[in-house]
Amino acid sequence: CYQIQEVITDSVAAPVRQVADSEGAILEKTELLMALITVLSLIGAALGITNLVTASVMERSNELGLLKALGAKDGAISGLILTEVILTAVVGGAIGYLAGFGFAQIIGHTVFSSSIEMKPMVIPIVGVLVILVTLAGSIPAMRMLLKLRPAEVLHGR
Repeated sequence: CYQIQEVITDSVAAPVRQVADSEGAILEKTELLMALITVLSLIGAALGITNLVTASVMERSNELGLLKALGAKDGAISGLILTEVILTAVVGGAIGYLAGFGFAQIIGHTVFSSSIEMKPMVIPIVGVLVILVTLAGSIPAMRMLLKLRPAEVLHGR
């Protein structure tokens, strides 16, 4: 402002703080909205995983009941199911990350005419979130699996 007043005589220059403040408020609200969308997406993903793992356990209840009847411990059976689920989640998370990065590049070139930089820190964060959401979504199915009684399952009840 001082430099403008020096160059243009008889002028008064003042910073427009209202514009800067309103832009900052909009950015803060946008960040809050993105965080809320992320949390809701994680909850939706956990519910979807719950549905898929529960359906898988119910579908395979005869096989799991037979394993229990043959002497397999609950921990071993739970470990088998969780290993399958986590491997599927890691592969799905990697594919989702790559697809998301590809779509971000397309949007970046279309809207901003520039590429989007890949942040290396995102990969471990996404990996941890994938595993945590998968484990959280598997809890109801694991509880159902632990209550499974071999005699009832094998007799078709």
